[in-house]
Amino acid sequence: MRKFLGLGLLACVAFLAVSCAQPPEAEINAAQVALDAAKKAEADEYASGTFQSAGKALSDARAKVEAGDYEGAKADAIRSKDLADRSVSEASASKERIRKDAQAILNRLSGGLADARAAVEGAPKGKGADADLDQLRADLSQAESSVSSSRSSLSSGKFNAGLTSSKSAETKLAPIQSSVEVAKKKIAEHTEMNRPWYEKL
Repeated sequence: MRKFLGLGLLACVAFLAVSCAQPPEAEINAAQVALDAAKKAEADEYASGTFQSAGKALSDARAKVEAGDYEGAKADAIRSKDLADRSVSEASASKERIRKDAQAILNRLSGGLADARAAVEGAPKGKGADADLDQLRADLSQAESSVSSSRSSLSSGKFNAGLTSSKSAETKLAPIQSSVEVAKKKIAEHTEMNRPWYEKL
């Protein structure tokens, strides 16, 4: 008899424990707030891996609530909030790193583009390289436009776009500098060929 009473008591305790369990609404709400804050901080762009993990953990928490696994849901919700908070810190560090990388490229470009522009604009016309010089001017304009776009993006906090534009300008500069030298050589050769005969004596 006592054995049956003991088993009955255990069953009642287990039933009460299950019936008293509640979905972890506070933890899930906190995780959602943290994810929203991370999204606002652009963690989805600058710390995408951690941000996506936070979102998945929250989705898992909600799925477990539906399945009645409240303890599992609570653990996932807490993990989601932790990951969301971490993604904010990661995004901030990533932005600063990208900004510095883009600015370093712009600093390197400023002198090279200015020198290339001076060389092109200072080249004499009608000396055998006019077509080359026209193309160089167009290429220079594109590179300078990329530099301007990069600076604008950086000043408005669009660091990925700023880095992309600065890299684009850097990619264009090397062949421009090489082409400037080719144009100079053509001009020199043309000038030499067309010197008066008496200057060649």
